[in-house]
Amino acid sequence: MVGKRSLAIALALLTAAAACAAGTAAARVPNLNWTALLPPLPSPVKPQPGPVPRCRRPSSACVATEIRRMRRLQRRLGCDHGGVFATTYLELTRTLRRMLASHPHLFRHPRYLYTEDALFADVYFATLRRWQRGQGVDPAWRIAFRTAASGDANAAQDMLLGINAHVQNDMPFVLAALGLRTPTGASRKHDHDAFNAVLNRAYAPVVHAVRRRYDPIVGTTNSDATPLDDFAGLELVRAWREQVWRNAELLLDARSAAQRAAVARQIHANAAAWARAIATPQQPGHRARRDAYCEQQLRAR
Repeated sequence: MVGKRSLAIALALLTAAAACAAGTAAARVPNLNWTALLPPLPSPVKPQPGPVPRCRRPSSACVATEIRRMRRLQRRLGCDHGGVFATTYLELTRTLRRMLASHPHLFRHPRYLYTEDALFADVYFATLRRWQRGQGVDPAWRIAFRTAASGDANAAQDMLLGINAHVQNDMPFVLAALGLRTPTGASRKHDHDAFNAVLNRAYAPVVHAVRRRYDPIVGTTNSDATPLDDFAGLELVRAWREQVWRNAELLLDARSAAQRAAVARQIHANAAAWARAIATPQQPGHRARRDAYCEQQLRAR
């Protein structure tokens, strides 16, 4: 787990990368998939994935279903700051669909991926419904939703808060529910790591969509002219996803309900610590500027 010291170091490195990016605008920083070099740890063959809501028979139609759901949610949220993560999710899933068509051999087990995609999205929609009904949600989500509802954060923070909550807080439990190995015992980590290629391809479309619709400052914090901030953001999420896999292994290897509960508490605490750090910088008055910009953008469409 990422402790407070590690968290502070990571955030300092990201800040330093963004600060020096302007001086290295011409540099092209490769995003090496280093997590693929880290082997999986032993884990049980069970559980195995089965039918999930909106994906009873795994196929590319399951991905198309999630795109329609995300698009409807984006329209419904309008200029609500929660729409930043909905837009992020929508663009990421659109990129996934394109890459499934253009790179048919990227994933060894696409049926598992279709199931994972549907279940993962369903967790997000269920969490959002609980929040909107005034019901309890995990701390990382509570911080993300409260910041979106009343904070003076910028849209890049809203985006990262949603990614943190959904990836670090939710994904270990989704992977543990579906299992980490095939029925013959082969690890599914290859496909988990291969998804980083989708994240790399989706990064620019996500940033552009959020900037156009919600907050012009994203064009500064995540500018195309400064590739090191892109590198920092991608490496951060890549590291989170590696930790997600390890946390899923811990959940499946737990030998008792108490042991599993302890792992779950650590997962929630880690995601909450990241959320507090991401949400802390606030710019008084920026909320009103963001809202006015978004309303102007939507009227112009």
